[in-house]
Amino acid sequence: MDWIEICYCVLIFSGAFALLCLGLMFIQVSSTLKEATILMKMSETTITKINHIADDIDEKLKMLNAPVELVSGFFSRGSMGSGLFGGLGFLSSLFRKKKRKGE
Repeated sequence: MDWIEICYCVLIFSGAFALLCLGLMFIQVSSTLKEATILMKMSETTITKINHIADDIDEKLKMLNAPVELVSGFFSRGSMGSGLFGGLGFLSSLFRKKKRKGE
């Protein structure tokens, strides 16, 4: 064998090895893509469920906010004159005026 034939054999074996490695890499990539597709489908359903739950929580928090605003409205600074306590204060001031007139 001549040294050129030996170089040809080495080149042929290295080319065959490179093609074999490339084929194995493509097989691994295709299986990885298949698994990624399955995981993406599962994550889409999970995200849909999370969005639904978050919307429900948001609605329930809005429903809970209305009574809190009503109660906090009684105790805020400007509401004493216009709320329930303001009406009671007005009635008590009427009774005081009647007592003063009678004195």
